[in-house]
Amino acid sequence: MSKDFPNRVRAERNSLQYKEWKRTALDNFGYFPIFQPFKETFLLRNLSGNAIRLFIYFGLMAGNDTGETWVSLETAASYFGRSKRAISGWVKELEDARLVERMQFKPDEVAHTFLMPYGSHRLDDPSSMQHRKKANDKETGEWL
Repeated sequence: MSKDFPNRVRAERNSLQYKEWKRTALDNFGYFPIFQPFKETFLLRNLSGNAIRLFIYFGLMAGNDTGETWVSLETAASYFGRSKRAISGWVKELEDARLVERMQFKPDEVAHTFLMPYGSHRLDDPSSMQHRKKANDKETGEWL
């Protein structure tokens, strides 16, 4: 894109490109949404960058309806180029934040990682952006 475009025209073009990219991607690729309460509940600020990267990885590997993945610690370690021990530490951080729960159904079988819901309690909190958005959507369908 030429830098000779006035900023307003460039901004509109960027917005249209993003909108089209997002629509195409949602229709054609797997996805993992991260919702506003991830920031509002300070998870974004308080988790380590590596734990956040692992959370996104688990999210992209999980079923969109169930939030369940069978990715092993070894597979994650290989993907990130880190040790299994490092990945275990990141998982512990996610478990402590109640973002994931890992379990085995039988001894010596693969562990299942479940993504856990976060932030839904914020919908009833009047100071929450989500509460304000929910109330405003009923009237206008737009953000406050």
